[in-house]
Amino acid sequence: MSKEYPILGSPLKVNGVTMRNRMITTSMSPGEGYVTKDNHPTEMLANYLEERAAGGTGMIIQTICPWQRFEGDGLHPLPMAYDESCIPELKKYMVEPVHKHDGLICAQIYYVHDWKPDAETKESPYGPSEIAVIPMMGGFKTMTLEQIEAFKAQFFNAVKVCKDAGFDAVEVMAGVGGILSRFMSQATNNRTDQYGGSLENRARLTLEVIRGVREIVGPDYPIVVRWSPLDFIKTDNGPGLSMEESLQIAQWMEEAGLDLHDLSVGWHETSVPLTTKGIEDGHWMYIAEQIKSVAKKPVGQGYRNTDPTVMEQNLQDGKCDVIAGLRYSIADPALPLKVMEDRTADMRKCIVCCRCIDDVVSRGLSLVYCGVNPHLGPELLHEMYPPAKEKKRVMVVGSGPAGINAALTAAQRGHTVDLYEMGPRLGGCVKMSSIFSPYHERYLDYMIHEMGKHPEITVHLNTEVTPALVQSVKPDAAIVAVGGAPIGLDVPGADGKNVISSHDFLEMLNGHKPQGKKGAFNNFMWGAGAMFLKHYYTPAFARDMTAKMNWPISRDIAIVGGGLPGCELGHLCMETGRKTAIIEEKKKIGYDVSPSERFGLTSSFKKAENVELYPLTRVTAIREDGVEAIQTNKEGEAKKIFIPAKTVALTLGLDPNRELGEKIKPAVKEVYLVGDCDNPGRIADATKAGYVAACAL
Repeated sequence: MSKEYPILGSPLKVNGVTMRNRMITTSMSPGEGYVTKDNHPTEMLANYLEERAAGGTGMIIQTICPWQRFEGDGLHPLPMAYDESCIPELKKYMVEPVHKHDGLICAQIYYVHDWKPDAETKESPYGPSEIAVIPMMGGFKTMTLEQIEAFKAQFFNAVKVCKDAGFDAVEVMAGVGGILSRFMSQATNNRTDQYGGSLENRARLTLEVIRGVREIVGPDYPIVVRWSPLDFIKTDNGPGLSMEESLQIAQWMEEAGLDLHDLSVGWHETSVPLTTKGIEDGHWMYIAEQIKSVAKKPVGQGYRNTDPTVMEQNLQDGKCDVIAGLRYSIADPALPLKVMEDRTADMRKCIVCCRCIDDVVSRGLSLVYCGVNPHLGPELLHEMYPPAKEKKRVMVVGSGPAGINAALTAAQRGHTVDLYEMGPRLGGCVKMSSIFSPYHERYLDYMIHEMGKHPEITVHLNTEVTPALVQSVKPDAAIVAVGGAPIGLDVPGADGKNVISSHDFLEMLNGHKPQGKKGAFNNFMWGAGAMFLKHYYTPAFARDMTAKMNWPISRDIAIVGGGLPGCELGHLCMETGRKTAIIEEKKKIGYDVSPSERFGLTSSFKKAENVELYPLTRVTAIREDGVEAIQTNKEGEAKKIFIPAKTVALTLGLDPNRELGEKIKPAVKEVYLVGDCDNPGRIADATKAGYVAACAL
């Protein structure tokens, strides 16, 4: 029994099965590779599921397609359950890998927007009506009464196939804007027959499905229902579900046969931010708490559950009975086991970068990248740390996500590792990004903790690696992860005393005074700051100082570069009350911000009284009192403008920085360049690159 997480780590009986803890994974199709192009499960999917079962997950929910698909059908490949011919593969690649570790697996029968009513009809969006919430997710076809009967028959057939394949439970998808949720919502249901109008009629199809599933599976088999009590939807036909309506629906669902509420929030069309880091952990628990006030069966809540301490507190407060989520499991498949064993420091917590959601849901790619977990996608086809065939002495240069993952992986494979860092502490760029994105501090703490567990890695701080040092050390292999080169701005005044860059901050955090700073006061402050930070630094301290001090960022700042780095700095400046201008040559501010976050972030800028956005704007000169620029309007007309500012911050991103790697190649048999120095990207790219390079040794 866990002492720190007594409820989260405790078992829970759900009808005829007992979950070993209160943590379940919600379902997302991981995409191609996990499933073949013609929709058959693969070894990669089996290994993905087995990792999470071995990691102690209470119940794993995975999507199943109830109709026969062929290559090219659907947005994402899905395992199929259309007849008994599917059973052997479902057993081999899904059920058995989970049961091997005494886990539970639940089949979510896939009915989100699209449906294929028969073999001749192409998969397309269906619903109670043709009403679309947003044009890009339109094209809905109104289901006839005959099609509704065919829909139920197809659903029940898939349930039988999954039960016969050995799944421990089934989930009815009745949320996120899928077919059943569209029937329940007045916003998308304008029918006048028995499936429209009153709440009882709108809920009729969902209840008929639950009752039908119960008839097939029997009294002891768990039925989970994924549904959205609040959809945050409004159309010309009316608002979406109200909480008052959902309180009634919850009771009807239980009477129909529901055993576990798996609550989602909003629909895919919802404009309200739901899953981004701007939403605090546990924020949506108020919805579960209200459903729990009328529910007799366990209530689970999904979205924004990444911190086990917050999860436990919500359980203790009686807001829910089960923690649902997926990103915590993508980040650390063994998180439930660590909860049950009170291994808090070992937890590799999600940093809410949304890379998984963006790749799979927004971009239609497969699940390969996670900010903190490199063992996804093709890497699942071999064990996490395959033993080295030949023990080597490995030099790792740089201690950001790429360098530390390379060092840890190489050491755990059996190599001898020396890690070199120019600054006084580990963390690389994450030391700085943790100031702007506090969730990154989780990763920083985790990496430092993991390094402390491996004394076989020799760490060399305050050490610059040169070709001469490499020749004296004589490593068998070198992994260079020194970060990218900051992109400068070639305009008059770019070297002015009021100009700062992200590289300046990183240098100061590393205990080095940035070079080329003009002005006696500036020189003194940069030097004093570097000396102080060489001995003491935490991201929280830096955030606090940024809020209180007017140096090096004044209360009036122009940020040149509206990509992710500029937006992160802009958000910090906005929240600390600074008058902020964000200038970007491209059409959109936040052009490379994750799709999940872009709308919410740019909307917050537009609503803020202290932020001005300047897209399609090219800086031509920097003065002590601001920035000269040329701005182009939508019609292509250009005009000169002046943007007042006391501080000008350059956040133009990074170029590759391959100089050291190329210089040491003659002295080392194996050299790998990883992370931003080779291909500037995001934390997930660096995490993966460091791991992959160490596996190649």
